[in-house]
Amino acid sequence: MSQSLLTRVQARVDLHTSRKVRGLITGRGTSLFTGHGEDFDDLKAYQPGDRISDIDWKATARSGEPLIRRFTEQRIRHIAIIADTSRSMSATAADGTDKLEAMLLAAGLVCFAARQHADQVGLVAGTADAPETLPMRSSDAHLELLLRTVQRATTAQAGEGDDRWLLERAHRWIRRPSLLLFITDEARPSPDLEADMRLLARRHDLLVLRIRDADPLQPDRLTHSVEDTDADHDLLDYTRRDPAVRRAVQRYREAREQQVTAMLDGLHIAHALTDGADSVVDDMIRLLRAPRRPHGRR
Repeated sequence: MSQSLLTRVQARVDLHTSRKVRGLITGRGTSLFTGHGEDFDDLKAYQPGDRISDIDWKATARSGEPLIRRFTEQRIRHIAIIADTSRSMSATAADGTDKLEAMLLAAGLVCFAARQHADQVGLVAGTADAPETLPMRSSDAHLELLLRTVQRATTAQAGEGDDRWLLERAHRWIRRPSLLLFITDEARPSPDLEADMRLLARRHDLLVLRIRDADPLQPDRLTHSVEDTDADHDLLDYTRRDPAVRRAVQRYREAREQQVTAMLDGLHIAHALTDGADSVVDDMIRLLRAPRRPHGRR
């Protein structure tokens, strides 16, 4: 019987010390709510010592006596993983590990942190032709299913990436304010998705984790063949040896990175670019600790 993915993730997190993870989701979750971060319960008569800011002035005017709002603490947070399960995510990451493994660790770390407080986690993944959506639930069996679904959907035979479809589906499906983690590859989200990103960021606490691609030319491994998963063909040896090609590729990647970073920074969306499975846990911890600012606006 194969080992639980949730157990595998927990073992990796424990190696980095689970203390760093404790409270990360709680800290971000409370920032989603204004005022108390609590649910409205009912009204009661004002008593000396109650906060003036809790007075419901409209209800007070109707009743003729001071009334204050009472709240119940909101303990359960709602979280969704938006996972790019396209075939590009089945490729190799910059550190030589599998991009899928890095994605599973990132999603699993959120599940691991959420289960400490019974927070509910859901999933948006797949493509328009093969959608993968799981509701927000908190059981260990559900969290394991979530990780297994991401693993099963991310293969070299999967469809091309369609981030616009993913973001639009997340916008339609996730109605209440939630913590969203969008996991995708280095090239995404492209600047033409700025409006879609802004729409999600206005309603939710949106985080973006990008997984860096392996060097497509790999000059230090010229004895190995390299396949482009999106184009489904091997890169020719002479292109990998040509200095002019290397310079052109480097300029293109740098320009693309500047565009994506400028868009995310302009929308005040916290984001991180990780090299792969060897560094993703530490990168995720830093991402979850990033302060939440009013975002979705320029």
